[in-house]
Amino acid sequence: MLKNIINLEGAQKLSVNEQKSIFGGLPVQPATCRCFCYTSNHKVNAYCYTLCPDGSIPGIEEGSTGNCGYPFPLKPGLE
Repeated sequence: MLKNIINLEGAQKLSVNEQKSIFGGLPVQPATCRCFCYTSNHKVNAYCYTLCPDGSIPGIEEGSTGNCGYPFPLKPGLE
């Protein structure tokens, strides 16, 4: 089985940014939470429980209810 996985034709390596966008193992965000990040001066929707691509904490949209904040301990220097 492993040999078949390794030899997949047409498989592509993920970039660092693509790898950061994979949410495996993280808690599911409540439906009442809406967060955003700024990417190249554009406001984009973001998952509330991950950091933005630039390493900042996502902003919480006005009107979001529930526990929407970033729940994990921050790396030193981001506090």
